[in-house]
Amino acid sequence: MQCLYCGLEKPIDEFTDEHIIPKAIGGNLNSHNPFLINNVCSRCNNLCGIFVDGPFIKSWMTQNSRAEVALKHLDFSKKPIVPLTYMGVLDGLQYEDKICEFWLGPTGDTIYHFHEPYPEEPDIGPMVGIPPHAKRKEIDYGFVFLFVRSNNPKWHPTIFYSFIENFKRSVLFLGNGPTPKGGRFSDIPTELMSLHQQLKQLGGKIHGVSMGMNMGYGDRFLAKVALGLGSVLLSKEYVSSESANLLRKFLWTKSYKERENLLIHGAGFWGHQLEQTTKEILNWPGGHSLVILRNSQSLDLYASFYERQVAVIRISSEPKHWEGRIGDMGIVYVVSPGLQKFAGPIPLSTYIAHKLENDCINQELQAIEMEMNSFIELPPFSI
Repeated sequence: MQCLYCGLEKPIDEFTDEHIIPKAIGGNLNSHNPFLINNVCSRCNNLCGIFVDGPFIKSWMTQNSRAEVALKHLDFSKKPIVPLTYMGVLDGLQYEDKICEFWLGPTGDTIYHFHEPYPEEPDIGPMVGIPPHAKRKEIDYGFVFLFVRSNNPKWHPTIFYSFIENFKRSVLFLGNGPTPKGGRFSDIPTELMSLHQQLKQLGGKIHGVSMGMNMGYGDRFLAKVALGLGSVLLSKEYVSSESANLLRKFLWTKSYKERENLLIHGAGFWGHQLEQTTKEILNWPGGHSLVILRNSQSLDLYASFYERQVAVIRISSEPKHWEGRIGDMGIVYVVSPGLQKFAGPIPLSTYIAHKLENDCINQELQAIEMEMNSFIELPPFSI
């Protein structure tokens, strides 16, 4: 059996299920999952999780989009855990050799994580939190101060559980209250009392932070998604075609400069020049849209994640791959990461009409739209 990602023939027992759209950003879909494939070997699956999916999922943009969307689908009866918002490295504040990373909790709670800088990997760039390529012995988990903002008890389980989940191996301190007993929090030691006072004085003040971003943080991920969708939607010949091989080469080229020299059509997450009107039509509010665009000579993927991260990449330049499989204009998939549900494939013309015409409603899109907009109003932070 041929592995989709590396192109090598391997025994059947070396293959595992692969999520084209990673679970962390909504790819763990309920019921039928069109983005779950089984033609990827375990080695490629693991490497992609670390070096391809990881930089995209743990980028500043994706991390904070996940945190924002998660707050729209809270069920407080289940004591929900949500991602935290990452702000960056706090300027001018260190403790010995430890830098201070500044985070925000679900209600704007201020979080200060002190740790030694994480090991860097060439050609990947900075990531939010612990990079997936780092080995445990290379990581300083450090210590973290949490200053809870909300005085509404309904929010407190979500604040604490989310905080603990994000810093599983760190020493945890509560900065503005007595130490919770019988749990993960520790008493603030004498040697950190001065630092604790310094952090308390930051309350209500503007924080200066530094945040790094790799220009090509999502390029390899985009190529992986295009290759995966091509294997699902196009003819069997596609997997071993020149178009697929070009995406494959791009996927495994680590250097951003070397990837720039590959003749691949499209524009990455930092390089798109699409008109705002086009993005408003093709993007899906609060979720992802994967638009397969067809013309006479090419099949392209317009990918929009959390509305804000938009990129385009060519799936195939060989019409025989999509003849009789993709409609005249193309098709669209919509994914709601908060609900773990999707809609599609839907003809592109139907999708555009649904977005623009009040009398051209598509029932499948309307159903997921209504469910995404049906969340109850969040309780107030302060009472």
